[in-house]
Amino acid sequence: AAEQPCGSAEIVRRLWRLLVYMALAVIEFAAIGPSSQFIILTFFAAAHGGGDCELTPSSAPCRAASSDAALYVGVSSGICSSVGAVTALWLGSISDRSGRRPVIGIRAWLSFVPIVALTLHVFFGTTLWVFLVASPAFKAFDVSGVLLAIIADTITEPSARAAAVGIFSTWCITVVVLTLPLAGVLPMWALVVVSLAATLLKLVFFHSAFQETRSPVLGNSAAMPRTLAPGAAMSLLVRDGVILRVALVLVLSSLSFAGLNTVLSPYLTGYLGLTRGAGVVLLLASLGSGALGLAAGVGPLVRGVGEVGALQVCLSASIAFPLLLAGCSCPEQVGIVATLLGAPLWMFLPIVSGIKSNLVREAEQGLVQGALACISNFSTAASDVIFGVLYRHVTVNGTDPDRTSVFPLFFVCSVLAAASWLLACSLPRKLPRPSGCLTSVGADILQPLIHAGA
Repeated sequence: AAEQPCGSAEIVRRLWRLLVYMALAVIEFAAIGPSSQFIILTFFAAAHGGGDCELTPSSAPCRAASSDAALYVGVSSGICSSVGAVTALWLGSISDRSGRRPVIGIRAWLSFVPIVALTLHVFFGTTLWVFLVASPAFKAFDVSGVLLAIIADTITEPSARAAAVGIFSTWCITVVVLTLPLAGVLPMWALVVVSLAATLLKLVFFHSAFQETRSPVLGNSAAMPRTLAPGAAMSLLVRDGVILRVALVLVLSSLSFAGLNTVLSPYLTGYLGLTRGAGVVLLLASLGSGALGLAAGVGPLVRGVGEVGALQVCLSASIAFPLLLAGCSCPEQVGIVATLLGAPLWMFLPIVSGIKSNLVREAEQGLVQGALACISNFSTAASDVIFGVLYRHVTVNGTDPDRTSVFPLFFVCSVLAAASWLLACSLPRKLPRPSGCLTSVGADILQPLIHAGA
């Protein structure tokens, strides 16, 4: 029988509980995101003479603090990403057997710890180290694969899954865009209160409305692989060359994205003097461009050049982005670059997620999402540590006032993205579909995405 079309309105209707939950989760951290960066810098600056890094981000103590923060972020993120690689693999497999809801519930409660730790620091002056340890530990419990499996459970039509991921991403970005203006103007204590309130509301909503999505048939022993998660995941990834190459594309792109993420924040504050308000404007420009690309660009792009061609376009943008950033001498120029390239960079997620979801059978959705999240996390872990140490080295512990000292790191990020693009070029233009899927998917797998109100 022909697959019935699943439009944007139907996707939103089916996913509304997940969308509400994610809105609260996004507000929880988007509200304090811009401020937490300067809280951390000010904390580290105390060892270099002190100062308020929100007011004077490019001062000598704050530039030295940015080097310390880059090392801390690199090492802590590397550790939590390594742990997250293992948890992502196991959680994807466990959710296939025991359900998605228990895994998401544990994650919801873990997020409570860093928010409370930051609240105590801001209001009562307790040490920030509790937050600095709790935050990466929380991130190590990686449920990204489980979230994608929830979407695959709920949207059973393969041709609509990439569109569903796009709507999910657009929704998250939209919530961030609506939250960031408040994050740029409200005082720090008010933002902490907003974050804490969102955390509590998220927990109430989860326990009162969030439902299980895993089909009961997938939990029985006949439908599930009998091997342990690592063995099953390895067998899944190497059973054909296409899945393996998609995994390698994720490895190289994760190395590039993670390295740039580690370098960019301290570079913008320490060398370009980015303030909290300017940082909010920069994020809004990038996210606005990304939301527009997800809402209006993904569908026409995939219909025009196919899934693989769309993936190559997104990776082309990731090659150019670090090189163009190196040519920017002020935050305004960075904003222009982020606006121009934000759309293809954000479009990478739904395109690659649609590809990997449609390469495996229904009973393997949690396992493949967890396995690829595991690979991505291991790559991110290595990149975080390497780039954090390299940033500290090339800036001479933050004492070198010349911003060109960071340029080699931007170049390495671009080279990694280029390697990922070359590998994507080796993929077949028409991807094979697995036996056991409901139907094959043509080049028009994506319907135009609604601009949901990531």
